Amino acid sequence: MIPMKKLLSIITLGAVALALPASGLAAEKKAKTPETAAPAPTEGAKKPAEKPAAAVAGEKAIPFNAKVDSIDANAKTFTHKNKDGKEVKFVVTDKTEIKNGDAAAKLADIKLGDTVSGSRLKKSDTEYEVVKITKFGVAPAKEKKAEAEKKPEAEKKPEAEKKPAEKK
Repeated sequence: MIPMKKLLSIITLGAVALALPASGLAAEKKAKTPETAAPAPTEGAKKPAEKPAAAVAGEKAIPFNAKVDSIDANAKTFTHKNKDGKEVKFVVTDKTEIKNGDAAAKLADIKLGDTVSGSRLKKSDTEYEVVKITKFGVAPAKEKKAEAEKKPEAEKKPEAEKKPAEKK
């Protein structure tokens, strides 16, 4: 019978021996791919269709949930003021999909004070292009705030009602 340490050493060496040739082949394939790349298109060749702005810039849409502080229907923008007081502009384009739940909607349906949810692309620190609006309207009152206000009132019991701990 082979001792346990010797058996583990043999298995480990066998695994390493099998892994090394596989990693060498992967490195060879990566080195060959630039040589086999497609030739550059000629002037007469058709250009591929334009991709959406997100795909061109390699950007990923960022979800947002913002309260509308002002709307400019002519410029197709609405703004939101952050907690730190910085005003952020959201630009609605012709490609922007606007829905309120499942129903189709338009920018004119959004009112001051509405909370708007959707996705956006960052253009600068204070400007975003809206990709999609999924819902909007008055934000529901938060139950946590109501519960927090009730809790201190319940704790404010008169001193007469509180019973001192009995000592024995």
